[in-house]
Amino acid sequence: MNFTHFVDKLAFSLKKGYAQLMSKLNNCMQQVAEIAGFQLFGAADKRGLESKILQRRIWICLAALAILSGCHSHKRSDEAPTNSHSTTRTLERGLPGEPRTLDPQLADDNFSFEVVRDLYEGLTAEDQHGLIIPGAASSWSVNAAGTVYIFTLRKNARWSDGSLVTASEFVNGLRRAVDPNTASGSAQLLDVIKGANSIIDGHANAATLAVTALGNNVIRIELNHPASYILQILSQPIAAPLHKANGNDATRSSRNKFSRISNGAFVLSKRVDGSYIELERNQQYWDVSHVLIERVRYVTSASEATELREYMAGQLDMTYSIPLPDLRRLLKEYASQVQMAPILGTFYLALNMAEPLIRDNADLRQALSMAVNRGLIAREIMLGVAPAYSFVAPGIRAYVPQAYKWATWPRNSRLSYARKLYARAGYTKNSPLHLRLYFNSDDTVRRVMIAIAESWRENLGITTELISNEFRVFLVGRKDHSRWDVARIGWTADYDDPASFLDVFADGSSQNDPEYVSTEYNDLIRNASIETDNSTRIELFEKAEATLLNDYPIIPVYYYKARRLVKPFVGGATITPLDRTYSKYLFWKNP
Repeated sequence: MNFTHFVDKLAFSLKKGYAQLMSKLNNCMQQVAEIAGFQLFGAADKRGLESKILQRRIWICLAALAILSGCHSHKRSDEAPTNSHSTTRTLERGLPGEPRTLDPQLADDNFSFEVVRDLYEGLTAEDQHGLIIPGAASSWSVNAAGTVYIFTLRKNARWSDGSLVTASEFVNGLRRAVDPNTASGSAQLLDVIKGANSIIDGHANAATLAVTALGNNVIRIELNHPASYILQILSQPIAAPLHKANGNDATRSSRNKFSRISNGAFVLSKRVDGSYIELERNQQYWDVSHVLIERVRYVTSASEATELREYMAGQLDMTYSIPLPDLRRLLKEYASQVQMAPILGTFYLALNMAEPLIRDNADLRQALSMAVNRGLIAREIMLGVAPAYSFVAPGIRAYVPQAYKWATWPRNSRLSYARKLYARAGYTKNSPLHLRLYFNSDDTVRRVMIAIAESWRENLGITTELISNEFRVFLVGRKDHSRWDVARIGWTADYDDPASFLDVFADGSSQNDPEYVSTEYNDLIRNASIETDNSTRIELFEKAEATLLNDYPIIPVYYYKARRLVKPFVGGATITPLDRTYSKYLFWKNP
């Protein structure tokens, strides 16, 4: 973080602290209770500021804030969904990591998605419960075969610069998404569109994608086969329109330049690396009258623990997550502010199938999976999540997740069999295997990694080297198979369908971190992708998952459960099965 950004971040912290003190003077007793003990200058003290010049700048900032805030009180708007456009209060949302990009076609990590979904709107959208509703398109129709969709844009759909959103801009966005020159990590989501696979594989030009502008406000999209889940995919960042000012070149995805013009409920106002990303309500948004929050600031921090401290100090109105060591205490002391719910996601380990030592030894891969104490991790570390014995999380419509045959065995029987496999693989406690376990720097993830390493040491005698990197570095490092033997990966579904999970390991997927290759698996996925009978299609996916589990390129550990803190005065916050909370649905409650 450079000097200017540091001062900016510190001034921001002081401003928040001052606002809390002003709230005390205005008898906001609920907030007083929540932030009791907060020290205004704690952030400055901890950073050990010694420069008198810097101190003088900080005091000047604080004095200015005092003058500007002297007559201001934090009144919350009515609970009813109305928008007076008079409040200037900022919604503070936490992110325990730095978004990699704000480019909708390049976003492929959860922190980036969180922000980008506020900035852009696709042809379709999700409501606050995760159901598909019209977005930039006011309506659509589908042919009898279920393979051709016609979308009609809203006449008042505009970019934040006031220009109309056009059909050609959606066409350009979708073409850019599948263009291999863009190198989008989410391009495979669009493979159901006719021509997408050939383009992604580099065998065809992006212009051949079966997406056509029929005039200025009508878009035609042709699919390879019926796929109703395309409506959910088209609501996601990968399917956002491309404004002409952003160009068609992936190099225009500069983190501070791209997304200045957007078509969603919010527009980028400011980004300070390592500190915050600020959004303002898009006054040109077609549904702006129902966007009740005027300004959103995503406050980035180094960890969940830091995020929690900021929440307790009143610097955040809602967190992205909750550190597990604090969950029990928070459930007792702040039960009304804790939100928890299962979501469609799986925490798993990728085994490096590019490494012959692992690729050529199925017994070893199975032993590693059987030795992991999932029950302990789910019960004691993750506090009540469900242990995972399948890759597809429970809850996908009409799908039965497959599972290991030994999933119901007693723990002792599993370990006994795992030791036999480990010995058969050529290892003993006197001649142990050494593994490099790679993961992103995060307190909760580290606790899980330590538990996994201990399971392998205690039960098989394996020595494990723990290697971690900051999240953005990790996203790059996990693609470098020379750096790790086992990597921690998390996957949450993009849409409610088994394909959203199982396409991850299909041929050509950029998300196939273990580099799993199986002709049988690929054939099953391919056949499922063109199957028109849904029952048969589901059966093919179930066989594909059974094949994946039997080959052991991954180790599912547990299914995700979202958890976060939300202040009592923030309304509209619900956890959906796909764990998406759009700021446009949030509002201030009355005190």
